[in-house]
Amino acid sequence: MYTVEEVKYILWLAKVNGLEPIQLVQTIGHMEYVLKHPAYRGLREAPISPAVLCPSKPESQVLVRAMLEQALELQPDAKYFHIGADEVWHTAVCDECKFIAATHQYKAPSLYLDHVRGIASFVKQKRPGITILMWDDMLRSISLDTLKVYNLGELVQPVLWHYNPMECFQIDQSLWDHYRQLFPCVWAASAFKGANGSCQILSPVCHYVSNNEAWVQEIKRYKNDVRFAGIILTGWSRYDHYATLCELLPVSLPSLASCLSVVAKCEDETKETFVSDVLPSHQWPGEELARLIHSFVIIRERSLSFIHGDLVTTWLNPWQIEHNYTNPAQVEAIAGTAQMLLSEVSSLEAGLSARLSALTGARSAAEWVCAHAAPVRARLAALHAEAAARAAREPALRPRPH
Repeated sequence: MYTVEEVKYILWLAKVNGLEPIQLVQTIGHMEYVLKHPAYRGLREAPISPAVLCPSKPESQVLVRAMLEQALELQPDAKYFHIGADEVWHTAVCDECKFIAATHQYKAPSLYLDHVRGIASFVKQKRPGITILMWDDMLRSISLDTLKVYNLGELVQPVLWHYNPMECFQIDQSLWDHYRQLFPCVWAASAFKGANGSCQILSPVCHYVSNNEAWVQEIKRYKNDVRFAGIILTGWSRYDHYATLCELLPVSLPSLASCLSVVAKCEDETKETFVSDVLPSHQWPGEELARLIHSFVIIRERSLSFIHGDLVTTWLNPWQIEHNYTNPAQVEAIAGTAQMLLSEVSSLEAGLSARLSALTGARSAAEWVCAHAAPVRARLAALHAEAAARAAREPALRPRPH
């Protein structure tokens, strides 16, 4: 997606704005962006899925190390580096991995742990003073005894992610007990967007604030037993490489501001918490796009309620269309409402397309509009055409199939 010059510019821009950039390079799971290419198809753990790299093939380490080396070269002053390693959906599928899982002392977990240890050791060899982060989810189901043997604590710091709101937030105490014994530091990971459904397009502030409040409580509860290095407010834009775009950054900036306010209060109780669904215009880049998306969600709900509502279901349902049995007076009303909604959706679609193109680029704009706006417009257009044609006919005498 980016040229070397663009990456260098992004890293520089972060620095001059007082930020410490942390690159994340996926190293075993979420490898679709690499393994989808024919040249690397043979490195898939499951042939049907490009999601997971096969850890038993030597070429896998060669590939990942080349990627890591390139990223490290672009940031010679990096203090942190994130190797991903989450959501490894396929384990011990290929023949080599099956054999290792069956014969190794530590069974299937050895495949993952050997791979991660090899990757982390490589990064440490290149940059001895760097702090390596990794997602923790694949470690949760591995026994404490096995994790102690691999001693990942000398190489990495785990990032424990949990995105549920307060009422559904639960982390087993045994997990903290394990991590306390294994790692000198642990990171928390909350969310401010992209964790409320794979096709959601709004970021409910109350949902994400609740998640961050739950994390603040969790950190306070275990601060004497576990050393927390920090908290990462994640903001996902896709659930995986092939998933469609979900909550966009302009829409979620009020959520980010509110969540940062909650986390800041954790460190300083005198600070006031800011929680709001909107931001002042001068603090809200992309505000126009965000408001257009909010408007679209409202008109989409109105449109779908109409399409599936009583009027259409009662007087223009599929059976009536198939049997030419409609009442002009009723379908005329349907045609009028459909036309009104179609006009509103089309107008919003044009505005969204223009703003998305300006902020996210033509390809992402086309994807978002085609995934979200175009289907609603198409259904309204078809309904309007059907209703308008039947409104001009005489009332049917009896049901007659085409």
